[in-house]
Amino acid sequence: MYQGGVPEFTQSIIRPNDLVVIREKESPTVPTLVVENKNGSPVVLFVGETLEGGRQQRVLNQTVVLPPFSETEIPVSCVEQGRWHGSQQFGGIGRMSPSNVRRSANRGYQQEVWNEVRYLLSSRSVDSDTQALADLYRDPETDAARRSKIEKVASWGPLPGQTGIVVTHRDAIQSLDLFGSQEFLAAMWPKMVESALGTEVKPSAGSKRQNTSDAVLKFLDRVSHSLIESSAQQSTGLGDFRRIENEYFTGQALTLDGVLVHASAFPSVD
Repeated sequence: MYQGGVPEFTQSIIRPNDLVVIREKESPTVPTLVVENKNGSPVVLFVGETLEGGRQQRVLNQTVVLPPFSETEIPVSCVEQGRWHGSQQFGGIGRMSPSNVRRSANRGYQQEVWNEVRYLLSSRSVDSDTQALADLYRDPETDAARRSKIEKVASWGPLPGQTGIVVTHRDAIQSLDLFGSQEFLAAMWPKMVESALGTEVKPSAGSKRQNTSDAVLKFLDRVSHSLIESSAQQSTGLGDFRRIENEYFTGQALTLDGVLVHASAFPSVD
């Protein structure tokens, strides 16, 4: 959890609705999709969210704010390696992918994304003809039990004033997400809980035991300073985009009018 220290984002930005249409490009290509926003308000899509349908399931590589009444090309990765057929149009925004996949999507490395999907399917003993991330959730009985657990954990938050979430496993940090407003986090909270619970933690022989609270604070400090010192670049859609990759973490942030919309970070893998 992260509280305070970040100005609240007050501009009217909404989440996707029926007036947001996602589709393949006219000449389809794996790493790029087109999103049409027919709303009179900007719409935010968060890195790591899955896009269901099309020629194959994709995952968003970066957080994007779509301008009102616009068409925007967005960067994505494939999370269904064995399919390249189907509809030009997508069914909409799906789940938030597990942290393993989100980290690789942050980096924008397609082969790494496929490797993580394959690892997740194998670790859960899931057979998938198309190596699809969505197949993790296809068993009704397993999915019902998972949903019950998600609802229970999600009921614990978010806390008043909370604008972020840090996920740890034992003494190891898995992911960090900071949102520009309490409303953004509240809208994403069930998805973030599902992402955290769906992550398959890989064993690490070199990990050192340390105080988790101290590790989280140190990680937050490193991420904050690195993003502040980094150079902004024009974002896909509205705002300024920053991407960081160093010995400590890989991450990104989107700001609009100098105020944070969303930042995410994951510890670097040895």
